[in-house]
Amino acid sequence: MTIKLGAVLCCLLAGAVVSTAAYAAESAQAPADQVAGEHPHALTLQQCIDIAQEKNHYRVASRYGIEIAEAQHRQALSGYWPQVGAKASYTIMDEDPNFIFPGRNISMPAGTALVVQTPVGQIPLTSLPIPDQNVKLMDKKNFVASLNATLPIYTGGQVSAIVRQAEQGMKAAREEARRTDLQVVYDTTRYYYGAVLARELIQIGRDALTRMEVTLELTENLYTKGSGKVKKTDYLRNKTVVEWLRTTVTALEANEQLARAALTNSMGMDWESPVEPAPQELPFVPASADLKSLVSGAYSFNPDWARLEAGLDAAAAKIDEAKSGHFPKIGLFGNLTHIENSYDKGIVTADNRTSWSIGVGLELPLFNGMRTTNEVREAKARLQQLKQQQFLLKEGIALQVKHIFIQLMSTQQQKVSSESAANSSEENRALNERAYQEELVETKDVIEAQLIESLMKAQYRKALYDHLEARANMDYVVGKQITDIISSTPQR
Repeated sequence: MTIKLGAVLCCLLAGAVVSTAAYAAESAQAPADQVAGEHPHALTLQQCIDIAQEKNHYRVASRYGIEIAEAQHRQALSGYWPQVGAKASYTIMDEDPNFIFPGRNISMPAGTALVVQTPVGQIPLTSLPIPDQNVKLMDKKNFVASLNATLPIYTGGQVSAIVRQAEQGMKAAREEARRTDLQVVYDTTRYYYGAVLARELIQIGRDALTRMEVTLELTENLYTKGSGKVKKTDYLRNKTVVEWLRTTVTALEANEQLARAALTNSMGMDWESPVEPAPQELPFVPASADLKSLVSGAYSFNPDWARLEAGLDAAAAKIDEAKSGHFPKIGLFGNLTHIENSYDKGIVTADNRTSWSIGVGLELPLFNGMRTTNEVREAKARLQQLKQQQFLLKEGIALQVKHIFIQLMSTQQQKVSSESAANSSEENRALNERAYQEELVETKDVIEAQLIESLMKAQYRKALYDHLEARANMDYVVGKQITDIISSTPQR
């Protein structure tokens, strides 16, 4: 039963160690096996992070988000500047436009009456009738060019409110880019140490397989040439464990390839450019930060918190923008117009061909169906909604930091216990092997001792990895390295 339990635990540990890295590799469609002739580059963690910050496509995309926000800010600032535009049009009408001057009678002053000779005699005219006159205004082909300019003088705070929103948009975009940077560092760190862990587990598995093969040879000799204490069932049990270990080592090798593929993907490198961590063991750096200091640091450096604060400022500016609808808008305007026409009379005389005008405009809202009032209500409701979300985020960040802090402290204790267990299991395995050579212990005892040693060493490496992953996760959530927070915290 002990042997079965140890075997099951080893199998579960081997499969779960690099599950995160394997999932990331499958999501990125990374290959599960590498070409045998490849020679990966051995890189340190910092080198991997530097490459990831340079080549990771998520980071590049976040930089474009900043450019978008900056362009939107410049668009908002354009509201302070005069707007100048030119227009030109060439038109052909169906006929020349005209003007009918109505006919009328012109009264003749006394003493100036005209005398008209008729067959019946002379008749004086006291009024002169003038018929309707058809006056041509311009030619039907006409070209008009105009230059228009407007300058806002007072907008009720609308332009300044839009600019404030754009400024907060830039702040939010920068925090989003910083969140992406933290994500890249976090992913690269855990995938890097996942690859290191996978490599160490392979070595543990190979060492266990080598020792078990030696034990199998010894069991065979004791079975065939010994005193009869070792039976065939002991030999078959030992052989079964050897073959199972060989299968486990193969699975560990595949997991190690997946871990390196995930690391390669997180660094933004091509899948055909495998990366191998530098030859080193998993480090252990104990953390002694205070939980309150970590939570306080999260409120100061967490990008999500900073983005929400920017959103609150933008929502307040949105209220001012909505309120501007209640106020009048005043602006200067001017235009210059030039007309080109083949006709030089009517309305296209030399004096009328070029004209300009300048003035002051006023737009005063009187009634729009309570639209502006409801826009203000909507903006205020959105601000209150964000404030409630800020409360939820505040509690969520504190809870998340506390959760990771508990994991961090737990992994430190696990490291101490598992290290002691690994040392004891190694000594126990050595004693059982020497006793087995003298036929003082049973075969199952030495097999169990070897499996337990491998399991304890694997658990020790897993505790180291969990501690490193918790530290990296804390840096990601807080937005700053734990060591920086510890150094800035006053010592009591």
